[in-house]
Amino acid sequence: MNLTTNLAILALIAWSIQIILGWFQIRRFNRAFLSMKKGTYLGVGRSQAQRFKPKVLIALSLDHDKKVIDSIWMKGFTVFALPKPIPQLLGLNITDIMPETIFPNDFASQSALILALKANK
Repeated sequence: MNLTTNLAILALIAWSIQIILGWFQIRRFNRAFLSMKKGTYLGVGRSQAQRFKPKVLIALSLDHDKKVIDSIWMKGFTVFALPKPIPQLLGLNITDIMPETIFPNDFASQSALILALKANK
């Protein structure tokens, strides 16, 4: 085998590992999403794609009064990002939520939360 063949095989192995790890990340998010308390409304927001900055995904479940009953926040560069709840949103009405106070120093999370809220207004 020559160097080119070895590099091609190495690239193929790395690409396959990336696909498998990405599948596990999607599976983790889908499980968290399906385990959310079911409400009347659902809002999902994703931060804008910016190079070299972590991406953010937020999902909110609202009851019939548009109060948050469950939430998921996922942020990261890699496939190892885990979905986590946002406890400070529980019980808040969507009109009372101020993204700047929930995520004071995180513009990507603010924009994802704004998009998740916008879907329900």
